[in-house]
Amino acid sequence: MTRWARMRRRKEKRRSDAEALGTRDQVKGKKMLEPERISEDIQHSQEIEKLEENKSSKPNHNSVISKKIFLEHISVVFIFSILTIIVTFPVILDFASETAGFECYDKCHMIWRFWWADFSFENGLDFQHSNYIFYPDGVNIGGNLAYFTTFIGFLLVKFLDYTTVWNVIWFLGLVFGGYGCYLLANNFNRNYLSSIIAGIIFTFTTYHLAHSIAHIGLSMIVWLPIFILFLFKLLEKQSKYYSIAGGIIFFLVSLTHLYYSVFITMFSIIFFTVYVFKQKKVSNKTFITNFSILLIIGLLSTSILFFSNSATSSELDDRRLEEHIGYSNSLENLILPVPNHTTQVLSNDGMITSFYSFFDEPVWDPQIEQYSFLGYSVIFLSALAVIRYRRKHAWFWLLICGIFIVMSFGPELKIFHQSTGIVMPEKIFLDTIPEWDEIRAPARFIVIATLSLAILSSFAVYGLIKNRFSSFKQQLVLTSIIGAVILFEFSMIPFPTDTEAIPDIYEEIKNDESKFAVLPVPIGGTQDYMMMSHPRILYHQVHHEKPIYGGHESRISYETMADTRTYFLDFFHALGSNNDAIKQDLAIHGLSLFDYFDIKYVTIHKNSLTSEGEVRLKQTMTEILNENTPTYEDSNIVVYKIPKPHSFEPFLLLGTGWHTYEVCEPGEDGLNCNARIAMKNSEILMINPTESNIKTGLDVVLGSIVNGNTVVFSMNGKKLNELEIPTTMMRIQIDNLMLVPGVNVLTLDSDDILFGDAGSKKGMELSLIVEYISIIK
Repeated sequence: MTRWARMRRRKEKRRSDAEALGTRDQVKGKKMLEPERISEDIQHSQEIEKLEENKSSKPNHNSVISKKIFLEHISVVFIFSILTIIVTFPVILDFASETAGFECYDKCHMIWRFWWADFSFENGLDFQHSNYIFYPDGVNIGGNLAYFTTFIGFLLVKFLDYTTVWNVIWFLGLVFGGYGCYLLANNFNRNYLSSIIAGIIFTFTTYHLAHSIAHIGLSMIVWLPIFILFLFKLLEKQSKYYSIAGGIIFFLVSLTHLYYSVFITMFSIIFFTVYVFKQKKVSNKTFITNFSILLIIGLLSTSILFFSNSATSSELDDRRLEEHIGYSNSLENLILPVPNHTTQVLSNDGMITSFYSFFDEPVWDPQIEQYSFLGYSVIFLSALAVIRYRRKHAWFWLLICGIFIVMSFGPELKIFHQSTGIVMPEKIFLDTIPEWDEIRAPARFIVIATLSLAILSSFAVYGLIKNRFSSFKQQLVLTSIIGAVILFEFSMIPFPTDTEAIPDIYEEIKNDESKFAVLPVPIGGTQDYMMMSHPRILYHQVHHEKPIYGGHESRISYETMADTRTYFLDFFHALGSNNDAIKQDLAIHGLSLFDYFDIKYVTIHKNSLTSEGEVRLKQTMTEILNENTPTYEDSNIVVYKIPKPHSFEPFLLLGTGWHTYEVCEPGEDGLNCNARIAMKNSEILMINPTESNIKTGLDVVLGSIVNGNTVVFSMNGKKLNELEIPTTMMRIQIDNLMLVPGVNVLTLDSDDILFGDAGSKKGMELSLIVEYISIIK
């Protein structure tokens, strides 16, 4: 109850007492003089008026405070916007024409995700499964979906072109990464300048700038410090608001990236373990309850999110230990600038070269996952905070920093990028926690360590400006100098940019309303088993909007990728050749094969091929089309438009149950040379393109991998023959086959198999070796 209300209540009580007892004088046994009573009433009235005046002016006071807070936050965003423009120069000069970051790889994959989100929504398709890549069956959209940035991209592509959309999201990741850390640091320091320094360290650290070059999902780090801010709010407040809001922020972290949800789960466990014994302001019971609410909301919503992903781990290979070791930090990564740092660009990698030369080690160029330089000035400030300015929670941030640095070393400690054999904690997680193998890049744990160092550094700056620099002008000069030194250490000027030329013919392909697919060449050659297309092919699809064979997507099963290496498509694979177990004339059957696969356009991407590969593919197209003039050609791409077939001859394809064609170099003598290995049940497809039955035969040369293997031959489900196939190669002719119009399926069913024990065939069925398949004319 306010003072004004209490005085009004007392006045009303006096009046009621006077009416009940006659007068106040009678109650007290003495007569109150009339002037005194008047004076008291006047004084009381003046106090009430004064309180009413103060009350009426209070909203204005709150308005001033709100405006001040609003301007403070706007100024923080403005400062980080200006700093981003400076630190990433010259991106701003070509903001609408060139995408920030390295070449068209992960960047083009994520731009495709923006397009697919928009395209699938507009056309009523399933976002989580697309047959616009790996046509015709398609694949699940899996792996680290980066839902948060994908959703932002989905919204922006309705108004902006893809280059600008990428740059806007990239820019926001840097600006608000700094802003989020500012909020967290300001919760401890209540100081504008030292909190700005924390934001500078966190958002412009090597880790963040490096992943902003390629991994747009990982670049959106804003929710990490904000989630941690809500955790600390649980220590200060008993309100359930912070528990609920913190759980929602947990979900936003998970939407941003799978790795980050794992990181904050680990952070939360450490936080709870430490502070459940240190909490003083509220009871442990209240703290435990509020923390549990936050974690339950976060984990439950995250579980629903990831379980809704239709990709199942059972159909995917486990991530290998070698990947975890390869994508982890080497000890020197923490203290060595990277080749993209301005200091190394200007000195031609002088510091890197000198360091390795001093230890008589070969110079090692780290990959982007190992861009983890912490900064000498940041290490110094953090040490100063721990040694000299021991503010509250400093020891906790030091603990967090140590734990996450150790986790970034992966399963084995590496020095000079060579494993020492010393087992690290991440190996225990890998061996004991289900699905932990998906966290295949332990080096990314360093992001929480950089956040810890940012907060510790802000403690040191706060201690300096409060103890040694009294005037605001002095404090501003000090923090400006510190900020400039930090920015210079982390600067990657000139920040890389890239543009991908799009041929004009794509407009014609896009406007063609007939049903067809595009065959982008090479159809494979990168990523898992070297069976994915280069992501630039996805970026091109964004512009022609037609289904494509092959493609690029996270976490695809081997079986799906192997479909790109079936007969005929394998001719256009980066690892393929113009040879296969099926022997038939492309000049006769090539157009029929294109028609069977619904391929109307072939696009040969020169910058994804060797010169020899380009020549081979052009020769293949000349053989099929009987001409060597493409529909379109420029310095980057060749496009062929495929006419309808003119042959009515039956032709062959491979159905299910085959491994890739194995080619041996001259002089090699291997079991699988120049042959395909069949599984227990395999299919040969015989296509009759006419509307009448055709009588023909089949010539096959094959052998068995195991002794005493009996094979049943059937046509369209009807048994033709049963033979015991020796381990030596033998020729079999199957005569009098009646082909009905369309697809006829000849099946080979074996009764004995082996299982592969190495490479891509590990654990897979091996039954027959087939060297030759041809139609008997």
